[in-house]
Amino acid sequence: MQYPPPGLTRLGRLDVILVRHAEAVTGAGWEDRDDDRPLSDAGRRAARELAEELDPFGLTAIYSSPMPRALQTVEPLAERRGLEITLLPDLRERETSAAARAEWPAHLERSWTNPDYEPPGSETGRQAQRRALRVLDLLRAHYPDGGRVVVSSHGNVISLILQAFEPAVDFMFHMGMPLPAVYHLEHDGIGWRVMGGHGFVEAAAVN
Repeated sequence: MQYPPPGLTRLGRLDVILVRHAEAVTGAGWEDRDDDRPLSDAGRRAARELAEELDPFGLTAIYSSPMPRALQTVEPLAERRGLEITLLPDLRERETSAAARAEWPAHLERSWTNPDYEPPGSETGRQAQRRALRVLDLLRAHYPDGGRVVVSSHGNVISLILQAFEPAVDFMFHMGMPLPAVYHLEHDGIGWRVMGGHGFVEAAAVN
């Protein structure tokens, strides 16, 4: 049997390095400006360390959520590699209202047991997951010959991406995710799989 079928081109291997942003500022004055929160001093140091950690990996491109904390997390990496950062709105954090954020841990836990639960004025888990997976579809289509890209996003969104391929990812996994955190996805030309990262046993080294 021929593979791929005549007229179809086999896709090359695409590696995606998912990065949860480093520590952002919190506290007075930021409660109603979540979208604008930048990295803290500790977060900026962690972003520089992350750039060094990823030194062994050849990179094709860097993508990021437009929110400052995600963008700033990969800026040192981009500067180190001489790469531009492409902003993708669908990588933004899950949309929440001020009313929902006041009791967000309870809303979030309920969202993990019911992906269609809609906190007041907020996005459901399923809606956030679908737009995040659209990003993976976009990247797969954009790099048919393969490559390795870094994608900087947010904890809830990344957890939902991982859950799409590893159903055991749950509320406790999400709550245990560090700042920053790194996860490896691979598309082997047929489908996506999680290769490893914080909370997973590495399935294979990313060369």
